[in-house]
Amino acid sequence: MDRNLGVLRKRYGKVPVLQPALSSTDLPPLRGGRRSEVAMAICRPSGGILLQTKAFYPPATFRLPTGGIKDGEDIEHALFREVEEESNLSVEVERAIAVIEHAVPEGRIAFRTYLFLLRETGGILRVNDPDEQISGWEERDVEGLRRAMAQLRALEGTWERWGRFRAIALDVLVHALA
Repeated sequence: MDRNLGVLRKRYGKVPVLQPALSSTDLPPLRGGRRSEVAMAICRPSGGILLQTKAFYPPATFRLPTGGIKDGEDIEHALFREVEEESNLSVEVERAIAVIEHAVPEGRIAFRTYLFLLRETGGILRVNDPDEQISGWEERDVEGLRRAMAQLRALEGTWERWGRFRAIALDVLVHALA
């Protein structure tokens, strides 16, 4: 068992582990040697969940903000570091929604996504790390999250595998919120 999962369960209770299959590891963020990330479902005071887009994404493509976990870094430290870098918001963890263990065809876990539902408690939405190239934000209700998921799954060409990969966390979030 992932030692981080034990820590999360001790702090947040039951945290499901899901293992969707990847058809390939040839997609960002897996290419750069990263092995795990945090995914941040930030609930705004309006009740909407924040999604982001980046300058180089296909038009109208939004996804949950995510960020890499550095080697040896505590998951919660990575979570709060990434929230600060990407959104400048103050948040508290409402719950750990799931650990998504992306498996390759031979069964090996290639990548883990730790998905959290966060409640905004303060701050002003802005990007603190310009290297992120975040170019826009939208707040979405559950139906809007479903539309974002469908948009990601509909991407074609060089974006197809990335879109399917990024849609997984949204799918897990929508099911958790339903």
